[in-house]
Amino acid sequence: MAKLFTKYNRSNMAVMVVLFLLSGICYYFLISYVLVHELDEALQDYQTRIHRYVDLQGKLPPVTGMDETRVSYVPAATSSKAQSISTIFISERAEKRSHNYRQLSYIQKVGRANYRVTIAKPIEGVKLLTRTVVGITIAMLLIVILTTILFNQLILRRLWQPFYDSLSAMKTFKLGRKQIPNFHPTDIDEFTYMNQLLEDTIANAETDYQVLKEFTENASHEMQTPLAIIRAKLDLVIQDEGLSEKQTQALGSIYSGIKRLNKLNQSLLLLAKIENNQFEQTIQVNLLESTQEKLDQFQEFWMNNQITCHADLHPATMKGNPELIDILLNNLISNAARHNKAGGAIGIKLDANELYIENTGPLTELDAARLFRRFYKEQQHSQHNGLGLSIVKQICDQLLISIEYTFSGDWHRFTLKWD
Repeated sequence: MAKLFTKYNRSNMAVMVVLFLLSGICYYFLISYVLVHELDEALQDYQTRIHRYVDLQGKLPPVTGMDETRVSYVPAATSSKAQSISTIFISERAEKRSHNYRQLSYIQKVGRANYRVTIAKPIEGVKLLTRTVVGITIAMLLIVILTTILFNQLILRRLWQPFYDSLSAMKTFKLGRKQIPNFHPTDIDEFTYMNQLLEDTIANAETDYQVLKEFTENASHEMQTPLAIIRAKLDLVIQDEGLSEKQTQALGSIYSGIKRLNKLNQSLLLLAKIENNQFEQTIQVNLLESTQEKLDQFQEFWMNNQITCHADLHPATMKGNPELIDILLNNLISNAARHNKAGGAIGIKLDANELYIENTGPLTELDAARLFRRFYKEQQHSQHNGLGLSIVKQICDQLLISIEYTFSGDWHRFTLKWD
């Protein structure tokens, strides 16, 4: 994964480098061609001057060594007017090295005699000039490219700032708080459209969420009275001595189902209360005392199921609603007990800013991605309603506690951390 700026700069840099290399190579050969062409014209101009001198003086001009031009006259038997221009290597004895020359060769008629005239000019100066011009040009292009990249980076960062502002605003949004994120105004049409679309989507999601939450809360409230009546009537019917064994079993199944339905109803009501922030009172809670109290409450259950508990408790406090903290501890410890095995074990450790509760259990790891979702069950036909850990996660979010699930061997651990 990479940021948009990084990917853009990489692509931009790759294109720039390719264009830079191609343009540099083309520019080098183009400059070389132009300068060599100028050198050829200089040789032809020198040839013209020799022609004029012969026409006026009737003889070849004297050879001087005052400049870099090399001129030689050699008698020739032919009077052909063909001429040639080529690049040759001439060895310098004094410097003990060879130099490249551009040479023009042709036949010059002087009176009745013919001479092969060769005019040569060094290319070294042309090469040096070519390299200098190309080097300066490439340096300027490199400066322009680097300046463009830096400028684009600054401009793009500024242009994309509204996008990152919107992302930061979205981080603070959570369904149920009835608070639409405040998106900063921008003069870029695309980002304005994006912000408007986000606001409309959030508003619709918030409305749907509130409708669903109110329905769940109202349905749970409306179910309480009928459930209480049904349980009371079942209690009376079960106490009737005239029931057959088959009827007693049927009524027992009905009573068990009503009990599960009542527990589900209570869990949904609790979730609705947490989401509605009905647990507003916050105090400094002594976690050491609260945890020890819970351990005392579960002691009998563990003994009946042959479960051993190892607790390492140290003084710790947490600021929050005492009722929510009690529910949190109760759900985690009861979850460790219910999902344990006969003869299993539970481990609890409390430090100043951390609490972990672990238990032996199934040899397979739970689905961490779905673990805290409502109605999630590892086994679909489980007798549990799948809301226990969802309530735990909701309380942790409410109290700003981080919760993490880990698995090692046959140990399942839930770790809570807070400031």
